[in-house]
Amino acid sequence: MGRLLFHVLAVLEEATNSDSPIDRALASHFSNIKGRLTPRDHDRIRDMVWGVVRRYRRLLWWLEINGQTPQVRKLLLADLVLTHGKNVQDITHFCKGGGGYLKRLTDSEARALSAMDGKRLADETMPEAVTLECPAWAEKGLREVFGDRFTVEIEALRQPAPLDIRVNPFKGNRDELIPRLEKAGCKVEKLDWLPYGLRITDAGRKAHLPFYERGEFEIQDAGSQVLAAMVAVEPGQRVIDFCAGAGGKTLALAAEMNNRGQLIAADVHNKRLARAALRLKRAGVFNAERKVLGSERDPWVKKNKGKFDRVLVDAPCSGIGSWRRAPDSKWRRDEKDLEELVALQESILTSAARLVKPGGRLVYATCSLLPVENEDQVAKLLRSRPDFKLVPVKGIWAEKMPTSMPEAMGDMLRLSPATNDTDGFFAAVLEREAE
Repeated sequence: MGRLLFHVLAVLEEATNSDSPIDRALASHFSNIKGRLTPRDHDRIRDMVWGVVRRYRRLLWWLEINGQTPQVRKLLLADLVLTHGKNVQDITHFCKGGGGYLKRLTDSEARALSAMDGKRLADETMPEAVTLECPAWAEKGLREVFGDRFTVEIEALRQPAPLDIRVNPFKGNRDELIPRLEKAGCKVEKLDWLPYGLRITDAGRKAHLPFYERGEFEIQDAGSQVLAAMVAVEPGQRVIDFCAGAGGKTLALAAEMNNRGQLIAADVHNKRLARAALRLKRAGVFNAERKVLGSERDPWVKKNKGKFDRVLVDAPCSGIGSWRRAPDSKWRRDEKDLEELVALQESILTSAARLVKPGGRLVYATCSLLPVENEDQVAKLLRSRPDFKLVPVKGIWAEKMPTSMPEAMGDMLRLSPATNDTDGFFAAVLEREAE
């Protein structure tokens, strides 16, 4: 284990020092050491890295009460004791110093680790938010929105996410694809409440990948599929995905439009749109075009004022709803980041609203669960643009989805892992008055 720990720490330090996602740091490290370790070693390193990330706040609490500074190395050492049951003697053996091993333990580290020996990671004296791995910057808003369900909802956000896929109707249909996936060795669950949704329950085997590479499906969380349906596009319409990124929702919209009409995937990030181009081609989409914007207030927006039947704004956000997939993201944000995101969201939404034609719809969405990023933004837009009104999602759900809407849903869409078995999502549908 000693040599593997060297690589675990290298990945954690790379992610911390560069403020980059763990997935990117892992990929970079494995690329740099290509051929030196076995696939099994890669899996063990990956599991240990993600383990430290998923237990970050509890490990940090243990360091703090034992007078230790919050260094990545010390988090890893604490995890060895509190999660893996190692003692100081074991860790001393792992930390040989030099030659691909961790540096030797300091006396301070050894004393702190000895104090943790025999203790459980989740201590009964921990604050609830620490036990639940909820960052301080998000706690107040999540308590506000969930109330008595705070514990169960945040606990669900800590669990690993499933692999959901959306079958591409341009390449086949769901009922035909299921037996083919099963024959290839996949375990598949049909998500009956979605038009095209499936869940691969043994994604680690990767038997589904050839089908993905042929464009027969896209990897898309069930909640994201619901959001795309709430845009309620129709063939022949003019539609823009204003924050398209790599094009996941653009693909879903193209399917609903049956490749008819004009669909624009717009974003300020050219590299993301380049990835979207590859996905669109693979999926057989030909009614979509890409538009790189200089900013949310690019002059192109003014030139195309009032020309779109549907405008989707899947705004940049805190990403709370995707914590199951990216638990490291919660520790790369703080209160200042949230304030900046809220200001950006307001600017994007205000600008995008100009694109909506009379009688058209604006759909504002995030993968956040905080009111300040969701309902509050909608309320501000409605105050500044009285020509828009809120359209309850119930009617759209009844029209576009194969099953009834969950009873607890209000006029706006709100999904969460604990309540809906999806990532966390929010969406509001706003319609502009017809002339």
